[in-house]
Amino acid sequence: MLTKITHCNECGSADLSWHTFNRNNTSVVQGRLNTSDISCMFVLGCVHCSETLAVISADNVAASLNAEIQVEK
Repeated sequence: MLTKITHCNECGSADLSWHTFNRNNTSVVQGRLNTSDISCMFVLGCVHCSETLAVISADNVAASLNAEIQVEK
């Protein structure tokens, strides 16, 4: 399980949603970036009030999913 968050701390809503964005890890400007300069991040937010509840790297998401596969075997 990626997080144990089940509801928004701000408004109490259980209407939560995951979204992604790419983060530039360097000061290199757009157009000159290499793949190693970018990381993918996952954000858990409240649909009702737009509160950000968690920010997790794609590497941590993949590790969590792999751990779930190992438990199921």
